[in-house]
Amino acid sequence: MEVEEWVMGHETAQNMLRRIGPRTTGLAPLVPALQRIVNLHGRHVVEVAGASGSAKSEFLLQGYDGWDGGVLWFDLDGHFDVLRLVRLLQAHIHQEARRRYEEGNEEEDEMEDGEQVLETCMERFFYTRCYSSLEFISALKSSRNHLLRAQTCGKGFRILVIDSIAAFYWLDRSAPFKGGAGNPSLSLQGAMQAVVRELKELRKLSQPTGLLVMASKCNIYSSNFSDTNDWASGLRKDNRQVDSAHEKDSRRSGLQQREFMPAVWQEFITHRLLLQSKVDGTETLFSAEWLRPALLNVDEFTINDTGFMLTNR
Repeated sequence: MEVEEWVMGHETAQNMLRRIGPRTTGLAPLVPALQRIVNLHGRHVVEVAGASGSAKSEFLLQGYDGWDGGVLWFDLDGHFDVLRLVRLLQAHIHQEARRRYEEGNEEEDEMEDGEQVLETCMERFFYTRCYSSLEFISALKSSRNHLLRAQTCGKGFRILVIDSIAAFYWLDRSAPFKGGAGNPSLSLQGAMQAVVRELKELRKLSQPTGLLVMASKCNIYSSNFSDTNDWASGLRKDNRQVDSAHEKDSRRSGLQQREFMPAVWQEFITHRLLLQSKVDGTETLFSAEWLRPALLNVDEFTINDTGFMLTNR
């Protein structure tokens, strides 16, 4: 759309919605579970939940490969593998170059530019390792400068990844309460409120494209859903309504899991994806199911050197 057309009032309604509406972000074809949510954009918060060993970190890495823009990656549990990221990028760059060459859109000598493409991809990746909730909150605050500098250069961030959001749950829950006037709380509830507040501020600074937030979370499973669970007693009052909704999601997927995150986080997320793993003979099969919104499709896949490989089962 030309500026003159907008000034003269010749802009169509379709062009106006395209200009002011949230931009949908392109996804890598190797992440079919994300493609089922066709309108994912910078106003959404996706929680990737699952037990330990269900490929949550791998899923986040695969998702990063499909985004056109800068990425803010916060590693809270120390499971990030930079060599794995480089291998995935190299494999996907080679596959794309080979596809273009076979279609006649690229000369054979141009396929040698893979290292330059890889360098460009890594320049868009900003990694931060945090060892406590206070460090995480401080890192989120300092990320405002990254966003502003990127927007000044015309290279905005499109996605913020948190791996894993519940890494400091037990440390924060056992921390003494220090609330009061002029003395911020270091409790679990206070820390999560600060995290959500900073994430909302980063999304405001990322307009008009917004900032998609993707966070992994390790599930906690229990043998029953009775109200006598001691580990959840401290959060039952605040999480009662949201927890009830999550229990319905858990029962629908055949699991017995209890939501343990504070209500401020549960209300913040817009999408929840459940990852599961099982051993089938000599290989490990993974599955991805959307709990929020509830979808009937369940994607099953394996993981190899190049990423996800869908199964026909």
